[in-house]
Amino acid sequence: MLPWARAGVGAVATQSMVNPGYGPHCLDLLSQGIEAAEALERVRAVDPDHDVRQVGLVDASGTVAAFTGARCLDHLGQQSGDGFSVQANMMRRPGVPEAMAAAYTSTPGSLATRLLAALVAAEAAGGDARGVMSAALIVVDGTVRPQPWEGVLVDVRVDHHTDPLGELARLVGVAEAYRLCDEAEAALVAGDGAAALRGAESGLALLPGEGNLLLSYIAALAGAGRIDEARQQTRDLIAGEPGWDVVLRTIVERGLMPLPDGITVDMLLAGP
Repeated sequence: MLPWARAGVGAVATQSMVNPGYGPHCLDLLSQGIEAAEALERVRAVDPDHDVRQVGLVDASGTVAAFTGARCLDHLGQQSGDGFSVQANMMRRPGVPEAMAAAYTSTPGSLATRLLAALVAAEAAGGDARGVMSAALIVVDGTVRPQPWEGVLVDVRVDHHTDPLGELARLVGVAEAYRLCDEAEAALVAGDGAAALRGAESGLALLPGEGNLLLSYIAALAGAGRIDEARQQTRDLIAGEPGWDVVLRTIVERGLMPLPDGITVDMLLAGP
C-alpha cells in the first residue's frame, strides 16, 4: 500500500500492482478543483495496466472515488462511505473491506486512531494472504498550504516487520506526542505559559521520559516561574543522558529556548 496526502487537497491510497504516479497525479488534479471521480478516471485512462490497480481517494470536501481492476487478486473488494473509502485485495478471506468500514465508522477519537482501527480490523478479518509485512498511515489538516510537506499531522511507516500494526500504533503515539510538543513550544514563544505547560504535559503523558519532550517541559516550567521543578527535571534529563548538558546550554545561548529574566541555564543545571 502507498498512501499519499496533501493538506487541504485530499488523500489517495494505491494497492495491488502499484503505479506510484497515481498518488501525486490524483492530488495534482484535486488541487486544481477537479472532482474525485474525474481525477481518478483521468489518471486511470492513461495507465495501460489499470486493470491491475486498486485505488481509493477522498478530496478535501469528503467526496470519494475508488477503483478495483478486473485483474486484481482474490480475495478483494472496496467499500465507500461518508468521507472515506477502504480497499483490500489478496486477502486470506472475503469480508475485509466490510470489517474495515465498520471499524472506521464505529471507533471514536482522532482520524489517525480511526484509520489505525480500520487496519487492525483488516488483519483480524483475515489480512494479507502472504502474511504481515508493512503498514503506513498519513494524516494532514484541512488547510491548503503552499508546499506539499506542510500541514502534515502524522506520517509514519513500518516495513518488513513481524508486527507492523503494533509498531505503527506505537509510532502514531510518538507522532501525537511530538505534535503536542510542537504546540507547547509555539505557545511558549507566543508567551502563553499555561498552554505551553498543558502541551508539554500532554505530550509526556503519551511518551514518558522522552528527552525532547522533557526539554519543552523544562522550558515551560521555567517560563511559569517554577524554577525548582525545572531544575529537578533538568537534573533528571541529564542523568539519563549527559549529552543533554551541551544541548541545553547551546539552545539557550542561541536564543532558541527563552528563559525568564534573571534565570540562567546555570541555575537550571545547578544542584539542589
